[in-house]
Amino acid sequence: MDPNKSPKLNGHSHPSTNGYFDAHRKREGSVSSISEDEDGLRRRSRQARSPPTGVGTLPTIRANVEGAADEDPLHAPPPAPSAGAAHASVIGPDGQPVLRRRRSSSIKVKPPPGVTPQKAVDWEIPRKAFHSSIGFLTLLLYYLDPPDIMPLVRYLIAACAFIFTVDLIRLNSPAFAEIWELVCGFLMRVEERNKINGVVWYLVGVIFVLYMYPRDIAVVSILTLSWSDTTASTLGRLWGRYTPPLPPHFPGIKFLPFAPRKSLAGFLAASVTGFLIGFGFWHNGSTVYHDWLILDSGVLGRIATSLVVGIGGAVVEALDLGVDDNLTLPILSGALIWGWFEATNYVLKL
Repeated sequence: MDPNKSPKLNGHSHPSTNGYFDAHRKREGSVSSISEDEDGLRRRSRQARSPPTGVGTLPTIRANVEGAADEDPLHAPPPAPSAGAAHASVIGPDGQPVLRRRRSSSIKVKPPPGVTPQKAVDWEIPRKAFHSSIGFLTLLLYYLDPPDIMPLVRYLIAACAFIFTVDLIRLNSPAFAEIWELVCGFLMRVEERNKINGVVWYLVGVIFVLYMYPRDIAVVSILTLSWSDTTASTLGRLWGRYTPPLPPHFPGIKFLPFAPRKSLAGFLAASVTGFLIGFGFWHNGSTVYHDWLILDSGVLGRIATSLVVGIGGAVVEALDLGVDDNLTLPILSGALIWGWFEATNYVLKL
């Protein structure tokens, strides 16, 4: 009888003892292999989810499937950042954001989607108000008609010397600079914190034209500095982005470059303001100080002179000569007006 065959008892076949144990051993082997495979899968999964020490990783975010976060808490979306984490840029080893000191000058508010960020405009209202007030003071002194303006020039020289001395101390003493900028910083631009204040150049230009030019030309030059420069800056910042910039230099003259930040809007604003200054000041013709024939020739002569004041002042205001425009604007615009009067006087006398 073959030992591997099962004997038949009462007409039924029964497995042999050896076959029974063989099947049992196969079932135990398959169960143990499945357990080993599951253990290996768990170990590999833990190794994949656990990066090496010191290496930061980004959280894995699964697709937003309803109920997925509840069924699988390991793949739930990360919690929303806290208010402090919104300003953090570094994640510490413990997974918490490392907070940095807030600096108001470096905080940028991110606009919502679809909104184009726009650069904030600094209107310099205190500075422009001070700048424009000098023109009204100049008109007041002109109509008071002092017999001699040299006392005023001496006062301006003393004021300029005092401000220049204070500026030198500010540039060489950080402690004094902190105090000075706390008191007068609202009148200063950021680029003036490391160089001579623009007020010094303003006073130098005013002193020069008062001392060197005829009185009426000096007054118009100061009004151009005070009002045309202010309107060009203000309206240029307001509407300059809607108009093209000025060319790189004066047409046909490459050694007279225009400032790259100047726009057509600011140029037109300065031109119109200068025209109104010239026509308003000389609307009755020459003053008692000088006889300018072009002004006494009629309305057309006064309009032509006003155009010279407006367009000439706008061109000078737009130039970038490497010198503060508070100095160049009154001097060059006054020289242009004086040259116009002398040239027209020569022609009309022929």
